[in-house]
Amino acid sequence: MGRTGVRLALVAGVMALLLPGAVSAQQTSGIAGLVRDASGAVLPGVTVEASSPALIEKMRTVVTDGEGRYNIVDLRPGTYTVTFTLPGFRGFRREGIELTSGFTATVNAELAVGTLTETITVSGESPLVDTQNVRRQNIVSNELLDVLPTSNKHINTVVTLTAGFTGLADVGGQYTCQIGGGCSTSEGFHGKAGSKVNIDGMGMENMAGVGNSSYQLNAAVVEELVLQTSGISADTNADGPVLNIIPKEGANIFSGSLLGVYSNDALESDNLTDELRARGLTTSNTTLAIWDKAVTLGGPIVRDRLWFFGAARAWGYRRIHAGVFWNETQDPSFALTPPGAQRIVVPFTPWVDRPLDGRSGRWQWTQSFLGRLTWQAAEKHKVNLTFDTQEACNCGSTSSAQAHEESFSYRFDPNRLYQVAWSSPLTDRLLFEAGAGGTISHWHQFRMPGVTPNHVMIRDVGRGSTSGARETYIGHPNDSDRYSERFSVSYVTGSHAFKTGFDMQQGVLNTFTQGQAGDVSYTFLNGVPIGVNQFATPYELQGRFNELGIYAQDQWKIDRLTLNLGLRFDYFNGWVPAQHIAATPSGWLPERTFDKVTGVPLWKDINPRLGAAYDLLGDGRTALKVSLGRYVRKTGVDIANENNPLTTSVNRVARAWTDANRNYVPDCDLGNFDANGECAAIANRNFGKNNPLATRWSDEVLSGWGVRDSNWDFSAELQRQVSSWLSVTGGYYRNNGGYYFYDSKTRVTDNLAVGPEDYDPYCITAPRDPRLPGGGGYQVCGLYDIKPEKFGLVDNLVTKASDYGKDKRINDFFSVNFTTRFAGGTQFGGGFDTGRSVKDRCFVVDSPEQLTFSRAVLVPGAPLPPIDFCHVVRPFKAQTQVKLYGSLPLPGDFVVSGAYQNLSGPEIVADYPASTTEIAPSLGRNLSGGVRSIVVPLLEPQKYFEDRVTRLDLRVSKIVRLTARLRVQLNADAYNALNSSSIRSGAAGGAINTTFGPRWRQPLQILDPRIFQFSALVSF
Repeated sequence: MGRTGVRLALVAGVMALLLPGAVSAQQTSGIAGLVRDASGAVLPGVTVEASSPALIEKMRTVVTDGEGRYNIVDLRPGTYTVTFTLPGFRGFRREGIELTSGFTATVNAELAVGTLTETITVSGESPLVDTQNVRRQNIVSNELLDVLPTSNKHINTVVTLTAGFTGLADVGGQYTCQIGGGCSTSEGFHGKAGSKVNIDGMGMENMAGVGNSSYQLNAAVVEELVLQTSGISADTNADGPVLNIIPKEGANIFSGSLLGVYSNDALESDNLTDELRARGLTTSNTTLAIWDKAVTLGGPIVRDRLWFFGAARAWGYRRIHAGVFWNETQDPSFALTPPGAQRIVVPFTPWVDRPLDGRSGRWQWTQSFLGRLTWQAAEKHKVNLTFDTQEACNCGSTSSAQAHEESFSYRFDPNRLYQVAWSSPLTDRLLFEAGAGGTISHWHQFRMPGVTPNHVMIRDVGRGSTSGARETYIGHPNDSDRYSERFSVSYVTGSHAFKTGFDMQQGVLNTFTQGQAGDVSYTFLNGVPIGVNQFATPYELQGRFNELGIYAQDQWKIDRLTLNLGLRFDYFNGWVPAQHIAATPSGWLPERTFDKVTGVPLWKDINPRLGAAYDLLGDGRTALKVSLGRYVRKTGVDIANENNPLTTSVNRVARAWTDANRNYVPDCDLGNFDANGECAAIANRNFGKNNPLATRWSDEVLSGWGVRDSNWDFSAELQRQVSSWLSVTGGYYRNNGGYYFYDSKTRVTDNLAVGPEDYDPYCITAPRDPRLPGGGGYQVCGLYDIKPEKFGLVDNLVTKASDYGKDKRINDFFSVNFTTRFAGGTQFGGGFDTGRSVKDRCFVVDSPEQLTFSRAVLVPGAPLPPIDFCHVVRPFKAQTQVKLYGSLPLPGDFVVSGAYQNLSGPEIVADYPASTTEIAPSLGRNLSGGVRSIVVPLLEPQKYFEDRVTRLDLRVSKIVRLTARLRVQLNADAYNALNSSSIRSGAAGGAINTTFGPRWRQPLQILDPRIFQFSALVSF
């Protein structure tokens, strides 16, 4: 951690010992209220007891303060009875208080004069409105997961049930890097990305990117899923949504369950329409199998002292995605290259009638074995231990732009979770908590069936497709581990709750990368070779980080107003160990040695978290809530990787290739970096070198206070319990988030070797095509090309964006949500959500093109990457959602349930690969550096969209009660019951082909067709 980090950790420890604190980062529940006598006078000194089977210690006790208020914190989800006693007064008992995670139930009492032996018992409805906390959250209980059609339960289930969350969870539980979106472009919730996933209040993400949820949810252990989206308090570092998984615990009685789920292609319909066929999609998704098998058992080892809970689960699916094929001509006997060629080029022939087997399409499976112990070590000390070991495979392609042979397939082995947590309510006012955990995530890629070490990857920029093999493969080792620790102290009275504590995390990344086909890939344009890419592989990339947060949170109850005042200090230090890289087997590069790098980055931030909740009518049924907080960017070793001298050594270089004899072999010496034979000179002479002209980072963005990307998040909500069975929440939400991964508000990359004067303007004429506005033929201008004499000059510096202009990102959203709770188990919920997002980054760093377009950093010599517009307004129509769910018990122990989603369709984008021949008349010359084509956007951003996405899932259940405790739930589900063929929105890898050409707007991912699924759940 370094001296500074150690000092800060020591300070945090002293603060935790000397200062009082409040509730932990686990979003534990609470019960609070006011006790009066019959005249309305407050009653101090009343003993208040909360008891529940959910507590291993059975009961928690506090005493009302001088204002007659009490506050019981650190309660697990469950059903509680609250008892009030005071000498000289009759006892009062309130039963049936249902607590969900993070919810503080208001339970007031009025004591009448009498004897203690007289107790009045009331069974009233549980409160539906939390009048004290300001965080917005959606809670999905295990009971709700069991009753709704949720197929293979997955963390993305919360996306299905939460209006405002982007993405669309599929039926099989497909693995995605972040809830709500993809790995690098997730928009998460209301424009905020950086979603975090915790289990029992501690992170379970690995080090890939900024931290992905490689640990897969074992749904058999879920007590509740708690999604926080705004108003997040100071005990949590989050710039986007936070999902916390509350795990089950054992109890004083033995209980368990058996689950079986199955479906296959015989139970599936066909939703391929004539319209989709006309757009080039010739097959629909086919689910060959879905399965989920789980067994759980929990109970006492020592009654009231030691409980256990265990869950074993295996789940997965096999699916053929629409338009995704294996290559029928993958075998070297079909090679386009001459016999004996070092690198094999094979044509891509969609294998439409491939025989079905265990590797047809995409196959994905996970096995999990979880154990959990709950130990009441002493009257005031409770310990939880959790261990889970997993293996998983995410294998095969999901997009028709990517052949199966080139898919990003990988195995998790091992994938483990370790956790220990301790809590100690030493008195009725003082609570200590601590925890430590580790996520061990080792994953590696492998060559798909049919791919040999000599197959070369083909990226066809004209067709928007890749095939043959991958460029590089990751793994052996690929250690992506994260460790975390937390400690907090809480001091709670009836009117006041103050907390302080700290949390720490450490990340370890060791990633081995090996090239394919002798460290080479090819670039084609509509089947014609135009470029060769060479790699400086193999090498192992290493990165580390240490993160520390120290926080204090104060909550004051002043009559009907509750103030939540928090302050958090965040410290982040990334670094790179010393590294040694052996000489490349290709002979292109000698061995390389790199020194340790520290402070990449070294960030410090102060983040206030402020909120107020007001009980408008004083009856605990109507609350006005306002919150404002600053949240810093989620990060891992991504910045350390960018500053790793191995990364800045230029490990990939491109060179133009003219295949004059059409033998698909670069007839040149690739070890000669000058122009020779059919190959142009490499575009960057720094290939493989630790070059001082490679991308550098300014100290202004790497270290200091307030340098880290951050967003201010504001929310204003009105919550009303309309009746005993209905509550409604309406709110306005505003933030200035929208950055994620490599997309930053605070920094830009400036090539100091060139300036705006070194670029020449040009226009292109859009192709004539009836699919384009006005039939095409219009001018697209605002484009610039580097002057030939400046091509290839690179002196990139990552520096402050504010030196060049203002990066503006604003997200405004409105939402209305409701929940119901009827007698007999009927429940409904859902909401409407809409918003408008603005991203404005129209200033010049290098090229005047940036006043109109925003382009990713150029890899010299390669075709320019796709560009976007510098000013983008994502309108309301693109972000409007309706999500509904519910269940209805029927006579005969039948239950019907459903989940409905209506979402905005994906944006239509037209990226046109314009050739140098088309550009030359306007530019007055060919593109610099022998570049053969560039990508030009033909459509305005966020103006054209596919049709809206609609999905309805239904379930019919039959409950068979064999004994008082043993029951069987039989389910018949229909997913996509309306058999919609909507193009998926928020699909990882893209929803439609965006490359303008013959395959433009060809759907890449559509909804799975209607499929029936059967399952049975035995519980006792």
